[in-house]
Amino acid sequence: MLSKQILRQTAISLALLAGLGSQALAADWQWATETEQRALADQLRQRIDQQLPRPSLSAPRGSAQVVLQPMFSAQAGSWPFEPFVNNGLFRAIASYQPSHPQAITISGGAITLEQLRQRLADASIIKPYKDGYLLSYPLMIAPGGALLVQNTKLYLYTPSGTALINQGTLSIRNATVQSVSEGDSADTDRPFRPFIIAWAGSSTEVSDSLLSKLGYNAHLSRGLTSARSAAQTSAPPAQVLIRDSRFDALSSVELQYAQASIERSEFTNLQQYGIDLQDSRLHLAHNRITQVRNQSGIRVRGSSSGLIAHNKVLQASKAGIEISDQQGDLVLADNQIGASKGNGVLLRNVGSNSASTLLLVGNLIGNNDASGIYADNLQRGYLIDNRIQGSPDYAISTLNPRDQRSELVIIGNTLSQIGNALIRTEGLQSLILGSNDYQLGPITQSVLVGDLLPLQSLLLDATYKRGCLIQVKPASATEAGFPRKRACSKTVLGATTGRNLNM
Repeated sequence: MLSKQILRQTAISLALLAGLGSQALAADWQWATETEQRALADQLRQRIDQQLPRPSLSAPRGSAQVVLQPMFSAQAGSWPFEPFVNNGLFRAIASYQPSHPQAITISGGAITLEQLRQRLADASIIKPYKDGYLLSYPLMIAPGGALLVQNTKLYLYTPSGTALINQGTLSIRNATVQSVSEGDSADTDRPFRPFIIAWAGSSTEVSDSLLSKLGYNAHLSRGLTSARSAAQTSAPPAQVLIRDSRFDALSSVELQYAQASIERSEFTNLQQYGIDLQDSRLHLAHNRITQVRNQSGIRVRGSSSGLIAHNKVLQASKAGIEISDQQGDLVLADNQIGASKGNGVLLRNVGSNSASTLLLVGNLIGNNDASGIYADNLQRGYLIDNRIQGSPDYAISTLNPRDQRSELVIIGNTLSQIGNALIRTEGLQSLILGSNDYQLGPITQSVLVGDLLPLQSLLLDATYKRGCLIQVKPASATEAGFPRKRACSKTVLGATTGRNLNM
């Protein structure tokens, strides 16, 4: 139930309004319709659905050529290796190979691991091992080449500086790829573990497979990474297709400049981020991300757009989902986000491009250690039909520079078991509010604070007592301009208990 203080404020405000008489609707207050707002959100969702990445991978025909080539760090054509000069890779290679570092290069067709072993016929490079193969040299897939890791296990030997460097096609199907050290350690001045890097223009598929113990916290070496080199200015984005797979004990899955589709996969015990995307088109659906040790479960940055839907993101050390310095249309729909040590959803500098919009719809955000949704400079967003519960700070908190455009729509949400006020805004230029279910706790708990505190009784009168949607400009709206006559359908304000996340 509402606190006595809020009810008194509402009564005083209504008494004052009764004497104002009929007046024109001020620009600071405007009635809105829920049908229209939901239609705009649906249009955004449809636009995103039409633009989702659909990576297509096909291996080249014919048998690949296989050669050993010297690895250089600063010569013409050496750019695929240059980023790894200072991360321990070359030193690990030098400790294993007796002469100048060499890499296996695959080009002009496709090859399996068994075919690769037969071609090289050198156990110090690749050999049968346990229930698969042990690879001890770095391997580069050139444009037009393909490595097929299918129905087997590929062990990447850590002390020798093993890595998979993809400029062509890497297909991992019904397979396991993991690092192994056999009790030896790499002779480097810093930690090293084998990794996979997919350069722009390449295609990488991980299907029905396990990737384990790959990568470390160094540039482009965090496990499974995609990137674009300065030497690839005209290359198309890397295509990354992940489905029905497991990722365990990687540093991160870090995808830059990619078209990425990740579905029905599980990410556990990752060191930095679960999935880290930058400047990419993305589709993340029906995945489970748990126990991310140092950072957020999912992070999206840069010029990125797409859909994050039906994922479970639990037990991240920072935010469940973090959107930072991002431009482009983005939808977060029907996710379960909980038990994070920070905010459920963290939004920072989102949508500086005036054409960008963020939609959070149908998400369950619960039992996080800070706020449910925390936004620092969100330019344009829709928060619709989310259930936010069990946060010690705010359900929704937004902070915006007062001199920048900012628009927010908050409708149809259920907010319960919140330690502080339910909704806080600072510096927001335009807010559309209504049809929310406010489930209050302590008798002194406020529904609205920040810029909305002076307007709380008026907004509750419009959205709760009358059951309307109203648009307000918090910085300039006054009681005198509040519209009197409007009747809609009553919304919900109560103190019931919300459902819990299944941890």
